[in-house]
Amino acid sequence: MIKLLTNSLNRDELNKTESIKCCNDELVRSLLFRLFFLLTSLFILFFPVHSIFAQPAPDEFSQFGEKKLNNLTPGELEKGKDFLKAREQGNKTPRAGINKRAGISSRTIETDSNKPSVSPQKKTPTLNQLSQFESYLRGKHSQTISLDINQFGYDLFRQAPASFSPVDVIPVTSDYLLGPGDEVRIDIWGKLNVDHMLEIDRDGKIILPQLGTLHLAGLSFSEAKGFLLKELSRYYKASEVKMNVSMGRLRSIRAFVVGKAAHPGSYTLSSFSTLINALFSAGGPSKVGTMRNIIVKRHGKTIVQLDLYDLLLKGNKGKDIRLMSEDVIFIPSVGPLIGVAGNVNVPAIYESKGRMTLRSLIKMAGGISATGYLQRVQVERIFENKTKIVLDVDLEGLPGESNIPDILLSDGDLVRVFSIENKITNAVSLKGNVVRPGTYEWKKGMRLKDLLKSFDDLLPDTFLDYVLIERRVPPDQHREYLSSNLGKLFLEADLEENLEENIFLHPDDIILVYNRWDISEKKLVHVEGAVNKPGAFEYRPNMKLSDLLYLAGGVKDVAFLEAGELTRIIPTSEGPEIKRFFVDLEEVLSGERASNIHLAPDDHLSVQTVPEWELYRSVMISGEVRFPGGYTSKKGEKLSSLIERAGGYTDNAYLKGAVFSRKSVRALQQRQLDEAIDRLESQILSQSAMGIDTALTPEAAQQELAATMQRKALIAKMRSAKALGRMAIGLEDLESFGDSPSNVTLEEGDHLTIPERPQQIQVIGAVYNQTAFIFDEEEDVGDYLEKAGGFTKAADEELIYVLKVDGTALSKRQTKGLFRRSLMSRVLDPGDTIVIPEEIDKISWLKETKDLTQILFQMAVTAGVLIATF
Repeated sequence: MIKLLTNSLNRDELNKTESIKCCNDELVRSLLFRLFFLLTSLFILFFPVHSIFAQPAPDEFSQFGEKKLNNLTPGELEKGKDFLKAREQGNKTPRAGINKRAGISSRTIETDSNKPSVSPQKKTPTLNQLSQFESYLRGKHSQTISLDINQFGYDLFRQAPASFSPVDVIPVTSDYLLGPGDEVRIDIWGKLNVDHMLEIDRDGKIILPQLGTLHLAGLSFSEAKGFLLKELSRYYKASEVKMNVSMGRLRSIRAFVVGKAAHPGSYTLSSFSTLINALFSAGGPSKVGTMRNIIVKRHGKTIVQLDLYDLLLKGNKGKDIRLMSEDVIFIPSVGPLIGVAGNVNVPAIYESKGRMTLRSLIKMAGGISATGYLQRVQVERIFENKTKIVLDVDLEGLPGESNIPDILLSDGDLVRVFSIENKITNAVSLKGNVVRPGTYEWKKGMRLKDLLKSFDDLLPDTFLDYVLIERRVPPDQHREYLSSNLGKLFLEADLEENLEENIFLHPDDIILVYNRWDISEKKLVHVEGAVNKPGAFEYRPNMKLSDLLYLAGGVKDVAFLEAGELTRIIPTSEGPEIKRFFVDLEEVLSGERASNIHLAPDDHLSVQTVPEWELYRSVMISGEVRFPGGYTSKKGEKLSSLIERAGGYTDNAYLKGAVFSRKSVRALQQRQLDEAIDRLESQILSQSAMGIDTALTPEAAQQELAATMQRKALIAKMRSAKALGRMAIGLEDLESFGDSPSNVTLEEGDHLTIPERPQQIQVIGAVYNQTAFIFDEEEDVGDYLEKAGGFTKAADEELIYVLKVDGTALSKRQTKGLFRRSLMSRVLDPGDTIVIPEEIDKISWLKETKDLTQILFQMAVTAGVLIATF
């Protein structure tokens, strides 16, 4: 096998030689996998049995003990094969694991090879599962009766508890009968000091050097002690030599478990084993075996008949006798089965023994639970092996146990114990804006004021004019509403005059007390202007103007307190009338009562600021000035003033390249840019969809789809452009700049940057060499284009334009005319950029987009950015 694996590995490696360079990772993984497979195969070849039976966790083959592999008998090796086959099929392994847990030697176990496999049993409920009463208290109790019940008692043997295992180290009782295989420990001290551990041989005797051959088999432990002391006294005086007798390792016995056991066979057990120990060793009765009549036979005679229900239901273990060698435990077929489901404490399928009545079955099931409905217990019966019938029984009407049997049950009966109704029948419910909502006991003659006795039972803002009583009216239990006025009920002392308000309550009534804001909309007052927290506030009775100002966090320092404007709406028969009047807020805040007027709902107070009040504006100047940085400016200050405050220009200042940006302009440019891109996107995508729909061939459709992806990429690239907010200005010397139109008034966030003089002219677009060239004042546009290699075939010569360093632009169309110089002959300034767009017709998927170049031109000029899409 190793040779075959090696050859297979070599062949695979030869086949992969050609692809090693491109598949290194995959080859390494393959080699590691094959190496792991080879090592696993070698392990299985040389250690097949030991690797199975030497595991410490599984104890299914503990009967092999410490035997070496070469010492295993053919029968034991055959059992090992059966174990492997059973594991592959997912069945349970032999019973040695159970025997080992029970403290039983299993070297001589014989099993019935024809026994049926045992299906996994349903787990018993754990402590984490809710009981019926827990489910009832938590509101999870179901009215549906579950029929998921099992035969009672069989789960006892599925997981044998350690307390049922026989223990060899417990003291031996005086009536224990000695037999072949028992070890007897004899300690002698005094004139003679010896210790002997002697095993009773198959003839029932031991050989004690000081006393000779002694027959002990058949004697009880107490009789054996007396016999040994008597024999010792024949040779030694009692005052000279003392003796102690104890038991060592006890003998094993063999018992047979037959009939309808889960695992019938012969078992080697400890001599201390009892009937129940043997049943645990055999897995207990199978589902077709009885729990109520387990027979122990000894020498052909019946010794005892065990009813396991006595142990499970009463804790009676009186018939659990100690076994003798060659005892036979016989489990007959199961008796009549009767199921009980629903609201009993232990729902299950019970085995009947003799006559079983309904009451005795319920008693066996632990009785009816607290949620059980006694007036209707249903018995479902198989009638004459033909059909099923039901019988409804009122348990309260059945005779007691001392009378004649109530209802005799039959094999196959199913008893259902239904649940009581979850509804409370003698209660009223109080809900809403009350201190103690909940369920209250209804009493005959109960009225509304018996439930709501005073204002102390109500929460704040209770709506006293209306309380709702919801009532079910028989016989169809339709819903009706009654109402009362709590204000009259509480305020008027004479209850006889308010019987209409003090309504009689009925069982199952629901009383709803409302918060006033649940019924009506909250009334508001408003304040805006020079206050710290302008907005709307809830109106309250007796609310004054000063209260509103304090709720708004007080007035700001810039507030004009001499005249606050208060607007009030006065409802009239002809419609709302609006009145405005001025109040002296300074007097209001100082506590002048005459000015601190009471407010009305929906009043609106406007607090104005001091005229011409404005905080300073923050502006920035950077680049080639003496003191660049941030400055504050006052209202009306000009750009020339900012330059003077910054110390004026440096010697390296390049005034033509000055960049002046403004926040308000940036927002406007960005909005225009987004709108232009949205229009272009809508046009391009609609044309793309039309092109795909009208494609004549699949190839044309694929080409149109590819073009659509390119269009989307173009749109995404356009959306990445962000406006700079640049305003084109022309800076001059400070002496002459004061009267220039470019000497703009400063705004918040303005930023002026004055760069150094650049040394390059940039050429981008459809030329052979897009790059920057050293500025030469003797060269014009044509000279720089010639340096860039000239136009490509895709160039659109009619749409050439120049982005000037000062933010303006020149195009060929602007220079056409009799008295205008050609664009190609224009002399540029340092830092200018020449842009040569591509011709739209040369880009197949943009042939329908006629205004693309115009949009790109607008984006470059108005936004002050260049889009690298050419």
